[in-house]
Formats: sequence, structure tokens, C-alpha cells
Amino acid sequence: MVQREISKKVPVYGLVAVLSALILIAMINYSTTPGISPNPSPIPSASPNANTDVSLPNAPDAAPMLTFSSYDELNSFVVNTANRYSISTGGMPLPSPIPSPVSPSNPVLSPPSPTKDITSEGAQGSSYSNTNIQVAGVDEADTVKTDGKYLYVIANNTVYVMDAGSTNPADAKVLAKISSDGTYLSGIYLSQDGSKLAVLGTKYVTYTEVNKDSSLIMPPYWNSGSTFVQVYDLTKKASPALTRNFTISGSYFNSRMIGNYIYTIITENVYTDNGKANLPVVISGAEASNVEPSRIFYTDSADSSYSYTTVIGLNLMDNSVPSKTTIMMGGASDMFVSANSIYVTYQAWNTESQNTNIYRISVNQGNLKIEAKGSVPGSTINKYAMDEYTGYFRIATTTWMQDNATTLDGAIFKVTRQLNSIYVLKPDLTISGKLERFKMDESIYSVRFIGNKCYIVTFKQIDPFFVIHMSNPAAPKVAGELKIPGYSSYLHPYDENHIIGIGMENNTVKLSLFDVTNVNAPKETAKYIVQSQWSDSPIAYDSHAFLFDVQRQLLVIPVSINNNLFGIKPVIGSAEKDPVASAIAPSYWQGVYVFNLNTANGFTLRGNITQIDNSDQTKAGDYYWMDSNFVINRALYIGNILYTVSNGAVQLNSLDNLALLGKISLN
Repeated sequence: MVQREISKKVPVYGLVAVLSALILIAMINYSTTPGISPNPSPIPSASPNANTDVSLPNAPDAAPMLTFSSYDELNSFVVNTANRYSISTGGMPLPSPIPSPVSPSNPVLSPPSPTKDITSEGAQGSSYSNTNIQVAGVDEADTVKTDGKYLYVIANNTVYVMDAGSTNPADAKVLAKISSDGTYLSGIYLSQDGSKLAVLGTKYVTYTEVNKDSSLIMPPYWNSGSTFVQVYDLTKKASPALTRNFTISGSYFNSRMIGNYIYTIITENVYTDNGKANLPVVISGAEASNVEPSRIFYTDSADSSYSYTTVIGLNLMDNSVPSKTTIMMGGASDMFVSANSIYVTYQAWNTESQNTNIYRISVNQGNLKIEAKGSVPGSTINKYAMDEYTGYFRIATTTWMQDNATTLDGAIFKVTRQLNSIYVLKPDLTISGKLERFKMDESIYSVRFIGNKCYIVTFKQIDPFFVIHMSNPAAPKVAGELKIPGYSSYLHPYDENHIIGIGMENNTVKLSLFDVTNVNAPKETAKYIVQSQWSDSPIAYDSHAFLFDVQRQLLVIPVSINNNLFGIKPVIGSAEKDPVASAIAPSYWQGVYVFNLNTANGFTLRGNITQIDNSDQTKAGDYYWMDSNFVINRALYIGNILYTVSNGAVQLNSLDNLALLGKISLN
């Protein structure tokens, strides 16, 4: 069965899902970074009469990193200096983390135990795709990993170990399950030889759980809880063996893997209980201990809030003691990792301006060393707004500044202007060069640093695509600009002279191919627009959903379509423009679009794959809601099989003709 026609009746779930995710993220961020005021809402850009000579604030000078000589010194700093930015419990019991001091006899948070389904093993696969990552050699945690023979998938907050059926699709099946046991799973890593699986996640505790017998009435509140890294031996795929169980108090923030070393970043509130400051708690097996104050770094230049940000370096292949280092800083907001350094950033807002504070930690296998702190004006949109190249750290930011504007009758009033800039920092995080105000009053929608170039898309009414030349770290400059409709919210290198853009135009998904051979005159040489009334793709906020292989000329992106927006049934574009979308108008749909992509022919739509059967339209008329359990969130290939992954199933389709080959149910 070739899935060439999009089935009908899928709901408008994309916007709801995004809003729900933003609400959840906001709740968690609030609990981990008390004292931070919400980011100011973007204000419409200034009037044409506004003054264009707006001066950006100078970045604070880099401050030396200090450590505490004792717990008493740390406690004094928290109580006297940082306490106005931290939580004081007033003696109210806290669930987790465990206040200082800690002894092994204190209760510890036990990570989950696996449950297993035992079956047989499968056959050998061939070439396969990997997680879409930002930096070569620096792996990122994801919900799907493969070694070309087996699949490891997080679905329904459970880890599934599966025979991929890459040689014979009939062999595809679940071999084992690792239960989450009430925790939230954040991602998985696979060792380079495929023998070890690392499962990362967080266990949260609510005050209502802790205060079951208390007369104190409180709304539910998600505390930082604890973060775990579990390592499983995969010698027997049908029965993964838990060989390591490392836990630390605080919320999982992010992680990376270089070689077989996993670097996990955990954040935790700084709080006081009856005048005593907490310390991060490390739990290894049944042993619990505090992070030593002498391993906690800080600066005497205060952040606008305080939390512990701890970096753990754990070797996936042995049981050596993990390395760790902790910074007392504002809550981590983003992270960039190169082969040699971890950069953790924090957005510091005040009444006059906002800055991005940057902390650099050098990594060398298990060795971690905090090297520097720096700061630049503005805030970043995501990890792709940062990069390291030839020892320099590069970052693109947006700053909101108050400016004077005048009306036609000469009255002066205040407006808020949006200023975009790029900064190049030395290893000590002092500024080497900068390009400020290169595009004013437009929002940055995507950034990608590639070699000595930076590609940026801003948007207001049209889509300026910028090429920034950065061969001179002291003087980055705009080389070329292209103005086209719509915008790209994700940029990906096709080759050294071409960039893929995924974004939106007129409320529907747009794909672009940019030719940057001439950096002074970039061109959009190909584009594809999903013909629909409204469509969306999670690639805008989840780059791991992007699948591209230049050798295979293969591009796969998840898409959701609503051709019945507000109950209006439009006539969608012709079959020549989009045979998939036009075949199903009006309707709802979710799945993946499969393209051939090359520089000669651009985007050639081969077809689509969905896991949702919407053939029955009688259940709720035009507003029948789909089973969101079968929303495809990942795609990968092994050999000549394309796998699509949802919470409900892993589906196998032929890469030759997209024919359905099999399906693994995830219960």
C-alpha cells in the first residue's frame, strides 16, 4: 500500500500543542529560576520618524570566577548577597533537593527500575541516519537512536528496544521495555559501539505529595526534583541490564555526548531553610553527598536570580567517578557545546536593558574546568544563535531599547525598538568584534553559523536572508542580503554553497533552497510551499524532527495541515503544485512529506506518509479529532527503509516507492 493520498479529518492540534508546550516550559522555568521577571513582550517597531541612532548598552566587563572556601562562606553569600534572588522557605518542609548537610542515612530519590519484555533478536541492517545535530562529533539526546540494526525509542514515557527489521520487515518487533516508573524521560544516548544505552530524565515532586498530612493548603507546585542518568548494558537486547544509576538533585536542563562521555547540565533553586542554604545533592547507588562548596563557582557581579547549574561528565563505558562542577548563577537559558567547550548562557533582564551572560567550561573527556564568564547585550532565540570557530565564540542577539520618536506635530514620545547584533568573543569571553544594529525593527527567526559565514533570517513583512562574513573576528560585516516573502525558522547546510530553509509563508509551510556561492548576492534557487489553508511543522522548534541526507537526496519533514480552518472549506491549489494537498481538500492531516532534493531540480515531492486513519468522517463531522498518539514526530532510515515514529507506532515504508512494509505497535 503506497500512502500517496492524505487521509481526512485530523484536528487543528499544532497550535494547541505549541501553546501547551510553552505553558509547561514556562511553569518549569518559573520553578527553577525564581526572581526572574518575564521577558518584556515585543512592542511594535518604531514609527518612521523615530531616531535611528540608538546606542546599545556596553556589556559588563568579564568577572573572575571565584569559589567558596567553606560552607559558612557560601551560606553567608546566599543569606547576605543572593538571598533577595532566592527562595526562603521560612522553615516550611521542602521535598527535594535535600538541604545541607547530607549524610548517607538521609532518604534518597531512587531512580526507576526497568521492566522487561523478553523476545528474540533480529538481523543485521546497513547504512542508517543519525540524530540531526548542530556540531559534528557532539551528539544530542533524542527520543530515537539506532545502530543500524536495532531501534531505541522513547514513547509513552517508556524506552522501547526494538528489532528494526532492516533486513526483513517481518522481523520488526519490540524486544524490551524500560519503564519510566513515574519519572519524566528527557532523552537517550547510544554508545559508539552500540553496547550501552543511557537514559536521562527527571523525577519531580509536588508539595501536595510531600504535605499529604499537613493542614497547610497550597496549590500544586513542581519542585526541581532530581535528575538521573541510567546506563544499561545491551548485550542481551531482550533484557537490558541496569549497570549504573547516577542521580543529582535539580532539573534536567540539557546534555551532549562527545565520544563516550555524556555531559549533563542540571539546574536547581538556591534557597534557604531557617537561614541555611541548600547544596546540590549527588546520589550514586545508595550513597548521598553534597557538592563541595569548594567546587561551586560564582562571581561578585550579581545575576538577577540565583540557581545552581551543575555540569556532570560521565563515561558511558565504565563505572569511574563522574566529574562535576557547579556554578551559582542565574538559571540557565541556553547552551552551546563544541568539541572542547560548554557554553551555558543566562538571560539577565533589568529595567534598563537585557544581557546574555555566558559561562565557558572547558571539557577534555572527564575533565571539567570553568574558564571564564562574559556578557553581551541582548538575548538569543535558540542554540543555533551560538557557535565556536577557530577558538572564538560567536553569538547573535536581539536587544529591545527605548528610543525617542516624534509625531507629525512635533510631539516626542517613547518607543521600543528591536536591534539585532552579532558579537565575536575571545576565549576569555571578552568581545573581539561586533556587528551591531545590522537589521533594526525586525525579529530574528533563524540563525546558522557555518565556517566563516553566518546566515540570518529576520522577519517583519518580508524575509530578509542575510549572509554575514566573519573571516575577520574583529570586524564581522554584512556581505549580502536577499528579500523574499515569508521567513525561514530553521536553516540547514545542503553543501558549502547552498542552505536549506524551513519556515512559513502565508500561514503555510515553505521550503527554500538558497544559493550562497556569491556571498554578496545570495539567491533563492528553489522553493516549495505546502498548498493548504494552514499548515505547520515542528522543525521550527525541534530540529531533531528534520531528516536530510545529501547523498540520497532525501529530505523528510513532519507536516500538519488544516484545510478546514474556522469551518471554511476552501479550494486548495492544483495537483501540479501539490498533488498531495489538493487531493484531500478540505481536511485535516498529519504526517511526513518525503522529497527528493538536489541543486538541479530543487524540491520534488515524492509523496507522504501518515500513521492516522481518518477514513471514518461520521464520528464528529468536519471536526473529528484524530488520535494524537499517532502524530509522527521523528523519521529515520536504515538501509532502504524509512521509519516514522509516533507514540503509538513505528511504521516501516519503502524508500523506493513509500509502500507500507510493516508497523510496530507501541502499547
